[in-house]
Amino acid sequence: MNENDVPWVTFRLGERFFGIESSYVMEMLVLPDLSHLPTPADYIRGVMNLRGTVILVVDLRRRMNMHSVAQDVEALVELLGKREQDHLNWITELENSVKEGREFKLTTNPHACAFGKWYDTYKASNVILENHLKKFDAPHKRIHSLGIEAVEMVKKGQREDALKLIERERKGTLGLLAGLFAEAKKLLRETLREIVIVLNYEGRTVGVTVDAIESVEHLKEGSIEEIHGLAAQLKDGLVSMTGKTQKGEKIVMLVNTGEVFKDTVAALPEAVNA
Repeated sequence: MNENDVPWVTFRLGERFFGIESSYVMEMLVLPDLSHLPTPADYIRGVMNLRGTVILVVDLRRRMNMHSVAQDVEALVELLGKREQDHLNWITELENSVKEGREFKLTTNPHACAFGKWYDTYKASNVILENHLKKFDAPHKRIHSLGIEAVEMVKKGQREDALKLIERERKGTLGLLAGLFAEAKKLLRETLREIVIVLNYEGRTVGVTVDAIESVEHLKEGSIEEIHGLAAQLKDGLVSMTGKTQKGEKIVMLVNTGEVFKDTVAALPEAVNA
């Protein structure tokens, strides 16, 4: 059978795109609560109950030697905490420079600070988080413009007025930013919604977790090929071919479904064969 005879289910793991032949896909659903299974294989997530059937669930990210979704979320939460602290430090340094009559050397450009660089390039994974992040724009720009205003006031001999302005903005705008950071960290954890793709292969059933489903489509004709060159030396048996989507020609790494089951059987044969 030609690879283009059946559609592929394409999905994301991090920033990468993968595909599984739709003929092996039974269904796709939001990952339910799982029951833990003791196993040394870190990619075994546990088992889920699907309408009375117990199904083993594999973390496809971990199987690909990627960080888990939870690890990525916590890393982002930690990053936001650091960026919040940056702005607390920034306004403290502004205040101290005004008090001590020295040059303020930190950036007044909201696009040049570490948070601004991240903010300008980050793509939220869901609409709720995307809409919340938009709320950062105005107060973040206001905080950085405060540096320009305070410096100008000092030049005009208005040092005390500059200090009063800084204190108002610390309680007002910076307080607003602190609340936005707290809510963003909360939303990152609460809106985490992995998808499980339930696969059937040679009479066995397994679920694999992915970040998000992108499409169900026939890949671009003639685009499916084996991985060659340096990539071939690095390839895993789990992925040995690539293809391209019809629109945008995104490169899709094609998962060998048989390898998913082979690894799972080796890690936990009784659970898979139950």
